[in-house]
Amino acid sequence: MTLNAIIVDDEPAARSMLRQIITEHCPMVNLVDEAPDVKSAVKLINKHAIDLVFLDIEMPEENGFALFEYFNQPTFETIFCTAYSEYALRAFEVSAVDYILKPISISKVILAVEKAIKLVGQNQIIQRVSALKENLSVSKLQKIALPMADSLVFVQLEDIFFFEADGSYTHVITRTGKTLVSKKIKEFDELLSNDTRFYRVHRSYLINTHQIVKYNKKDGAMIEFANGFSAPVAREKVKEFDEFISDIKV
Repeated sequence: MTLNAIIVDDEPAARSMLRQIITEHCPMVNLVDEAPDVKSAVKLINKHAIDLVFLDIEMPEENGFALFEYFNQPTFETIFCTAYSEYALRAFEVSAVDYILKPISISKVILAVEKAIKLVGQNQIIQRVSALKENLSVSKLQKIALPMADSLVFVQLEDIFFFEADGSYTHVITRTGKTLVSKKIKEFDELLSNDTRFYRVHRSYLINTHQIVKYNKKDGAMIEFANGFSAPVAREKVKEFDEFISDIKV
């Protein structure tokens, strides 16, 4: 698969560096053109059949997010170029929006392109960017993208009761039901490692502590939720979890 791409960045030096890396290390990417701002990018996208946009966020007049206001349903995939903080990068990850962290490196570009190839054709960039903007607008992550066979489903994090491991898959139990997604529980644990609502009580269970109805420690520690489901606390985790839960502030 060859992707027709453009670079959108107001800094000529940044465009030059990215162009050189893509040309030398990403043979599956055909760079069609470059743009210094959003309006110029819109013209290029409308003129060419663009599959992929390398998009700077911080630009004068209009930032990178403004690009999506010009399209009802974009068919191009996007890789953001950003210098955001660690929290913001976590927001990108849970929203399934790919990024290259500045300063740009060869390995980061290659990895981002490989991810983009898998997403091209899903046409969900508007939904993912919307989730990203929601997550960036507050101090606590709001929404997570759950990978299905050929699409993403967006769920409010507060609506999740727990994640349950099932080999290379994970069951996500929410207020509305149970969904099987194609991602290991370890990946969700890493994504939500800085979110104090979530705690890995067992190798097979990652729970939302804000959704606990009862913590029963008789005959083995067990967490109970409002939907009638329950999750065990591993024996070796009980003491640590007791300390953690005593500090919870809902």
